[in-house]
Amino acid sequence: MRTLTAYTLDQIDHLVQPAEFQDATLKSPALSVFTDFRTNNPMLLDESTPALEAEEMMRNEHSQLKLVVDTNREMVGVLSNDRFSSQHLMRLVNKDVKAKDLKVKDVMHPRAEVMGLSYQQLQHCTVGDVLNTLQKAGEPYAVVVDHEYHQIRGIISARDITARLHIAPVQIEKTPTLLNVLELESA
Repeated sequence: MRTLTAYTLDQIDHLVQPAEFQDATLKSPALSVFTDFRTNNPMLLDESTPALEAEEMMRNEHSQLKLVVDTNREMVGVLSNDRFSSQHLMRLVNKDVKAKDLKVKDVMHPRAEVMGLSYQQLQHCTVGDVLNTLQKAGEPYAVVVDHEYHQIRGIISARDITARLHIAPVQIEKTPTLLNVLELESA
């Protein structure tokens, strides 16, 4: 075995992040912009974590999105910053439930509501295809599922894509459904 030469860090050595590189375009392979859990640990939160603690943690970490897991470390949902909006929290809080008592499982997007994209399909798509799909679905992100192995393989988000492409964030709006309208009226 060889011994490598060790160096000290110079003041001009800059910490780089993926968004600083100009290597992705709308025509790049979709797999070039998704967070692959085969090589990157997913950002996880336990479902029983107090919601206010999770909000502070995510703010301090500058995190926009975390997967929520149960005691078996299986994904039960996704927590995004939009779930901490006063509008969303007001729908959950009532005379019996105080904001300080809410848990992550109370404010997350449940697994059944999370959009999934096929890893096998992503292998043959472009970044533009994914961004278009997210926009049309009104979803800011999607979980990537490897159907061959039945694994939640990664996550892909419009925010990360636009940062990587150095373009303005795209407008992602949910298409109103009857259920959404009824929820808003009852709030």
